[in-house]
Amino acid sequence: MAMADLVLSRTLARVEPSRTIVMSQKARDLRAQGRSVITLAAGEPDFDTPPHIRQAAAAAIEAGHTRYTPVDGVAGLKAAIRAKFARDNGLEYEDNEVIATTGGKFVLYTALMATLNPGDEVIIPAPYWVSYPDMVKLAGGEPVIVPTTEEAGFIMSPEQLAYAITPRTRWLMLNSPSNPTGAVYSKDDLLGLADVLRANPHVWIMADDIYEHIVFDEPFTTLAALAPDLKDRILIVNGASKAYAMTGWRIGVGAGPARLIAAMKKLVGQSVSGA
Repeated sequence: MAMADLVLSRTLARVEPSRTIVMSQKARDLRAQGRSVITLAAGEPDFDTPPHIRQAAAAAIEAGHTRYTPVDGVAGLKAAIRAKFARDNGLEYEDNEVIATTGGKFVLYTALMATLNPGDEVIIPAPYWVSYPDMVKLAGGEPVIVPTTEEAGFIMSPEQLAYAITPRTRWLMLNSPSNPTGAVYSKDDLLGLADVLRANPHVWIMADDIYEHIVFDEPFTTLAALAPDLKDRILIVNGASKAYAMTGWRIGVGAGPARLIAAMKKLVGQSVSGA
């Protein structure tokens, strides 16, 4: 009996392979051939994971901390996450409002998978990190791209946001500091967007703050701290990858309303389990 052909899902047919991963692998292949390559594909810091982090990890391995972890992260890690938000951002979260997953990318993915239905729209300012639209498509949603210009500092204006919002809009994905442009939304920029979001209570905000500590001229501000009345509609996405050169460690952080975190936790439990 002939083996049946593998039929791929229609959902998968909507998305492309990650171009970041494709380009990074190309660079690795060229290096293996002895070529000198500088790759600007992945957000990869040019320093090693700090020694005290490596030493703590080695000590944890020797202490036997190598088994299954809770789906939303071990207690000590969650306490450290809450302390980070209080210290760095002036934001208070309870244990059931934070989650640790296998990388910041998976925080984004699980939030979209947990909340989007077919036809729901997600606003994405462009230029954008290449995975945003495809993650939206995998979750059954429709990416709505809002172009920005160099003249505007690659910042989306409140008017552009208001124009892009429809009754089907579920999320705004806001990445500041931005990959790939490096644009940082100022307090005034964020306050302008907050006014639009207050007028549209059906729109939630995914604040991708993963580059929080890589800033130069413009100080970093996260929207939840600047507009606390919107905090119950904001998921902050962060992690250890960029600030601490821990890209391969795959530790991502999510902080947001308990009911959203609970939905994400359910999805994580049925996919990769704990970080």
